[in-house]
Amino acid sequence: MPFATMIRRGSCSIFWHNGASICPPHRQACPPEPEYPMPTRRHFLTSLALSPLLLAGCSKPQTDIVEEGFTVFNMPMTLRFANESARAITQTVNAAASIVEPLYKSIHPWKPSDLTRLNAELAATGRGTATPYIIELIAISRQLFEASLGTFDPTIGALIAAWGFHSSHVTEPHALPSEAFLDAWLKNPPSMNDVSVNGLEVRVTNRRVQFDFNGCAEGFAGHLVIQAAEQAGIKNCLFDTGGDLFMIGQAGDKPWHLAIENPLKRSVLASIDLSGHTAANGHQSLNSSGNYEHRFIYKGEAYSHIINPKTARPVRRVAGSTVWANHYGISDGATKGVMMLEPAELPLMIQKLQLQGVLFMEERGDLWISQRMRDQIKLIEPIADLRALHLIPD
Repeated sequence: MPFATMIRRGSCSIFWHNGASICPPHRQACPPEPEYPMPTRRHFLTSLALSPLLLAGCSKPQTDIVEEGFTVFNMPMTLRFANESARAITQTVNAAASIVEPLYKSIHPWKPSDLTRLNAELAATGRGTATPYIIELIAISRQLFEASLGTFDPTIGALIAAWGFHSSHVTEPHALPSEAFLDAWLKNPPSMNDVSVNGLEVRVTNRRVQFDFNGCAEGFAGHLVIQAAEQAGIKNCLFDTGGDLFMIGQAGDKPWHLAIENPLKRSVLASIDLSGHTAANGHQSLNSSGNYEHRFIYKGEAYSHIINPKTARPVRRVAGSTVWANHYGISDGATKGVMMLEPAELPLMIQKLQLQGVLFMEERGDLWISQRMRDQIKLIEPIADLRALHLIPD
């Protein structure tokens, strides 16, 4: 199925498809194509919501889908709106841009930020002052830590750094931490059990605690952006952070039509239709994690950025995971727990976090899907490299 991106430029909407512009019928000529290249986007989760517009050529669609975007640290962020006013759209996009970049700067795990200042204070004195956003992220992380049996743990920032992932050149080959370092780490590892909060004050009983919230930051950003959209009066919106999707309402008279990618072959694994109207809180999210994005090769072996705090080493068994939920901050972090827990341990996490569904693909080709997720998705067969399909009870 073709993918399309709609860009609003001035008063003319342009559909970009395979590098060519298609002019809407009310315009005699389209403005020239942009001189900058269209961004390459992470596609484990891909929105197909706009593709039906191409099937009708330039005829006027019944649903007015508008796409706006901005970039944060060279990462494209996209907002799609269905049948919304121009004023509300502009207000939402401006609010989103003013929220996400300051948030990411504030919680940057290795460049000077509110988070690095807090980490330095914790290492020096065992206590420090956090921002309200960091306090919220600690609360979200505690839920994830407890539900994932400790596999999601943002206190292991120093371990992530030791593996070389606190760098802008993470994909370049570099030496591994020594076995002696990893063994010593496991003898006295920090964890969320070492953390207590009182107002904006954070205290730790293990000064090796160094926070890194990259495992749930996109979910928290999604929560804030959708909240801003609702405050602007938006009813139908999909926020795409480059693969993680957060939505309210639907695409006109139909649900948002989304695709889940096969992490082994980077082809479409399944499609799923989601509508905020079917969720009690009006929110839907689809998030992914995988070992194929931020990784490096050392002596022929691949090492991913998802570190299991129980082993102090990168995840290897699972290639990628997807979580469907109604709680934005939770769903992003839950994808990491899915990659680290055993299948028999997942039903408890699903129940504790009230997830709607999960799936993951193992490196050897085994596909695991929770029952509710299996009922909701449509698998695109034949599935490349599939070895076996297993159901996880909800």
